[in-house]
Amino acid sequence: VMGCPMLFAIASSLCAAASASLLPSSGPRLRSLSPRVRAAPLMQAAGAELTLERWLSDCGASESLSEVVLALGGACMDVAERVRTASCDSYSCFNEHHSDERMSGVAIDLVAEQLMVDALRGTGCVAAVSTPLDPLGCLDPAGQYSEDVDLVQQRQRRERLSGSVPAAVPADLGVLSASVDPLHGSSIIDTNFAVGSLFGVWRAPSLLNVTGESLLAAGACTYGPRTTLAVALAGSDGVAEFLLVPGDRAGGGGARWLLANRYTSLGEGALFAPGNLRAVTEHPGYASLIAYWHENRYQLRYTGGMVSDVMQLIVKGKGVFSMPAAPGRPPPARLLHEALPLAFLAEKCGGASSDGRSSLLRVPVERLDQRTQLAVGSAKEVARFDEMVGPAALAVETE
Repeated sequence: VMGCPMLFAIASSLCAAASASLLPSSGPRLRSLSPRVRAAPLMQAAGAELTLERWLSDCGASESLSEVVLALGGACMDVAERVRTASCDSYSCFNEHHSDERMSGVAIDLVAEQLMVDALRGTGCVAAVSTPLDPLGCLDPAGQYSEDVDLVQQRQRRERLSGSVPAAVPADLGVLSASVDPLHGSSIIDTNFAVGSLFGVWRAPSLLNVTGESLLAAGACTYGPRTTLAVALAGSDGVAEFLLVPGDRAGGGGARWLLANRYTSLGEGALFAPGNLRAVTEHPGYASLIAYWHENRYQLRYTGGMVSDVMQLIVKGKGVFSMPAAPGRPPPARLLHEALPLAFLAEKCGGASSDGRSSLLRVPVERLDQRTQLAVGSAKEVARFDEMVGPAALAVETE
């Protein structure tokens, strides 16, 4: 090159252009945001950060609700660390590399449940909590474990076991109850697929007979390449997405949730995530629905982790997730722990949800282990699910 002036000039020009492209410009270079998230505050300098705590305050959340959501957010931070450091084989995952010896060798889903329940116990304002592993588990208002908290919960426990439905709980009591799915998708952690946690919070002394329409808050934490927490509140539009940012070792600051996006629309788009796909062999309606999506060249995006499979719809702003029941078989999704939080998030974005008949948010929780069909996504796709799949009339519930 040095022996040829023309080639040297060309090479110098190319090197200069490449160097210029690597140098920072006078201001931050940000990707162009889509209209649906363009108004969302972006993470900037430390002084402009909007934390989960500040966001709850700005939204007018009550002190007790803020306390519960922050406690669950803190527990999700701990679960994220346990998932990241889990030891797995082809059958299960355990927490072996952690300083807490009590958790050593314990299955990761049990560790996650303990972290979530302990966090709720510490708030002192949660009357009852239910998890998939312990649907009947409960806490008293002082935050202590109790087999029979008080006469009201003793009566509700007897009614639950006998199959009867108690009267609606009074809505003016100042106690909160929470449903938590501490680690949904724990069976795919060994493959490094994204998994997640779900929660819902109600103002009620019991979770029996509540509906999604009375939710105060719902959230979904996704443990993937990024750890994010999506939260929606009653009385506020949209879903806020917070990013888990590690602590500043030099400054001594701890890990924190920072607002990264706010999603306000879930519209039409050719994207589908078909859960319980084996049901197509027994359910002609579901087989026809899957065929429709294929014939119309919809994009298939499904991992088997319900939290990330539904959250992708909110992030992308389009599509549908489906999980029907096969005829004569129990519905696959847990109403209290899975369906209601996800339906609340989807509908807060302007999307829809259904059990094959109507919005999931209208379905009362008559049993803490109640199961349901599930479709969430854009309004037209959920309506298509209702038309082609319909109610789970032939499904049978089991204990």
